[in-house]
Amino acid sequence: MSTALTRIDGLLAESARRTPDAQAIGDIDTTASYAELNAEVNALAARLHELGVRPGHRVGVLVPKSNSAVTALYAVLRAQAVAAPLDCSDPAERITRAAHNAGLDFLITVPGPGARAAEHLIGRPGTLHLELPGGLTLHPLAPQDREATDDAYILFTSGSTGWPKGVLLTHDNVLHFVRWATRTLQIEPRDRIGSQASLTFDLSTFDLFGAALVGACAVILPEEHKAFPRDVMRWLVDERITVLYAVPTLYRALWERGGISAAAVPGLRVLAFAGEPFPPKTLSEYTTEFAHSTWWNLYGPTETNVCTYTSIEVDWSVADGTSIGRAIDDVHVDLATDAGTPGEEGEIVVAGPTVFRGYLIDGELHDPTEPFAFADGVTRRAYRTGDLAHRDEQGRLWLHGRRDHQVKVRGNRIDLGDVESAAAAVPAVRACAAVLGPEDVDGARLLLYAVTDDLDDQRLRAALTLALPRRMMPHEVRVVAELPLNNRGKVDRTALAARP
Repeated sequence: MSTALTRIDGLLAESARRTPDAQAIGDIDTTASYAELNAEVNALAARLHELGVRPGHRVGVLVPKSNSAVTALYAVLRAQAVAAPLDCSDPAERITRAAHNAGLDFLITVPGPGARAAEHLIGRPGTLHLELPGGLTLHPLAPQDREATDDAYILFTSGSTGWPKGVLLTHDNVLHFVRWATRTLQIEPRDRIGSQASLTFDLSTFDLFGAALVGACAVILPEEHKAFPRDVMRWLVDERITVLYAVPTLYRALWERGGISAAAVPGLRVLAFAGEPFPPKTLSEYTTEFAHSTWWNLYGPTETNVCTYTSIEVDWSVADGTSIGRAIDDVHVDLATDAGTPGEEGEIVVAGPTVFRGYLIDGELHDPTEPFAFADGVTRRAYRTGDLAHRDEQGRLWLHGRRDHQVKVRGNRIDLGDVESAAAAVPAVRACAAVLGPEDVDGARLLLYAVTDDLDDQRLRAALTLALPRRMMPHEVRVVAELPLNNRGKVDRTALAARP
């Protein structure tokens, strides 16, 4: 197999050879063809090598999402180093902690957003600032001697200590996913893929590298549009987006406040979601409105990327529920019972080519995977996701929540996902989140926050009494206008739990 087919940056090189004049990428300021982008990547990679970046080095990219950021990521990969995208909007302390855990050797920055975080990370006057093409700057941090490996990409996930853990992915991890995704979702060279997720979020690997695989165009959503659904909607229309992969929270915002409709974006033919459950009522409204588009529910933590999927059929209804489907090609998914054996209900366990190498903590690799005997009798290196599910008679998986979402309230063990499912089934509920609030004299307090069409606290609570046993009823039900979001566009449960 040629190098172009075994490395992420090889996807770009191959499309530049095959369709040099096709548009590869576009942001609010610039566009670039595959030939132009590949040439810029080659020039930047050569300069990185001149300045000391070697195969295996870990290079942070602290650049706002743009053509420049994508060029920098590809150039790091072309230099046979490991790329670690960082989010300029994160607090400086979080960026510093992420960089420390990942053991970054170099940092690429640009003037403007993120500069304060860069100064905080670099930390001392007189540090070498090396000029790069495109207005970028390279900062050597404390380069280590490293060996060339198949390691490619570092994404970050929250750690229980508050320090972001680096999720180390190989070229093969990413390539297996984008090959499966472009084949299954039927992505074509004519597509314009809306790239709205942060580069630190695994959804962005589909946008960028899936586009490069088939020779499509990745269109970057301007950062300043993200908080305004009508601006996102205008971007979808103006940029003629045909493929969108996003978290349900964004879809809900587009539906409720963005004015999205099939008539306004007639070319939007593939819609996929992941990261959290899709509010059933909103999903039903979407599938009715976009009856001629294909809908996909993709599941998988950052550590495995997408490992299961299902299509949402045209005749889908709220009563059908939303499963996470079956394993993607060549990936093995099973359920581990409390006894540690395969079963029809338990913790989701994943093995196969998408499973990450391990966590980077204090710069060192820690592999949390373990051997697991799958139902087919084969023992494989597997990752336990912490997500609980059951398998139905058709072989589909249905999520129940997380092990770490199981809490003790009034002496009863409760899964927060069960409470949320009951609330989401109430027709007027648009979105909801169950959390443990601050303790009072009676102990832990279960709180439910919900966005509804026309229900107040009391009427929603009355509806829940028909679905939840007394032991699972929230202490308080709070109807709110919006749920707070974290930097990945998901519901910020920590912020909700901290509310008085």
